[in-house]
Amino acid sequence: MLPIRLRDFVRVGDLYFSVLGYRNSEKVKCFLRYAPCEFGDRLKDEKRFKKLSHEEALLHPMAAKYYDGRIFRIPIGEIDEVYKPEERLKDVMDSNVSKVVEYFSQIPIKEMGVTGSRLIGLKGQESDVDFIVYGKWWFIAREKIKKGIDTGKLSDLDTETWEFIYKKRKINIPFNVFVAHERRKYHRAFLGSTYFDLLYVRGYEEINNGIPEEPGIKLGKITVEGVVLDDRYVFDYPAYYSLRHEIKAILCFTHTFVGQAFKGERIIAKGELEEIDGEKYLVVGTKREVEDEFIISVDLLEKEGLKEETGDLL
Repeated sequence: MLPIRLRDFVRVGDLYFSVLGYRNSEKVKCFLRYAPCEFGDRLKDEKRFKKLSHEEALLHPMAAKYYDGRIFRIPIGEIDEVYKPEERLKDVMDSNVSKVVEYFSQIPIKEMGVTGSRLIGLKGQESDVDFIVYGKWWFIAREKIKKGIDTGKLSDLDTETWEFIYKKRKINIPFNVFVAHERRKYHRAFLGSTYFDLLYVRGYEEINNGIPEEPGIKLGKITVEGVVLDDRYVFDYPAYYSLRHEIKAILCFTHTFVGQAFKGERIIAKGELEEIDGEKYLVVGTKREVEDEFIISVDLLEKEGLKEETGDLL
């Protein structure tokens, strides 16, 4: 069996967990996403399910068994089923998924997958396509999104969609600052009426690349300013921003701030300072709803004339 990795799903009984790490030898790092609910809006095998918020997941009875203070950890032997996006792509190939796959036809199909509610059979009426491309092929897909938007084959998000994402994530940076960062990431787009996200997952050969996944010793909330030295893994989980700074890197555990800055850019970030294996890191995204934590590219703000909008953040 292939290793369980980021963006796979696992099932324990009738509970569905999204996988949140790459190294899952004895226990799987994950978070509870879907659970049965009498008034849920998702239907599977004549049973109703609900997508849980961060807080709802922590209030679920299973949190007492699996939650360790940051994530859920499920022993391998207690997992009933593993859902791997690359193995089940054909199973979720409705008209929306098919359009996205066809658009990226130059990428080998074995390097693609779809995660989220579609993967586990709990798609809702408003479910978008959480489209994965693995390893080096992801960068080719991102470039195709950029070209597609430039040529009109794809559409950028409209203001209403940006506002929906912004409110959903409870982001504490100004809306215009958020959108300025997002537009240059080229990992969201419309293909006709189909909205999709482009998600990065390491190839199996890259899983053990040395980026920390485990929590360290918390040293308190701080704000840091530094220069990004390497942007190879800024779209990963955790997104990894190595810095020219006494802190080795920023580890970002929220999709909100992946790809937020690139090599050579000055950034300001707020999060939890942690010591991990003798090195200091700034951890951003300790919750799905990021609240008071952020990463901002100072260079981008200056280029876009948005620095004054950040107020007291900088």
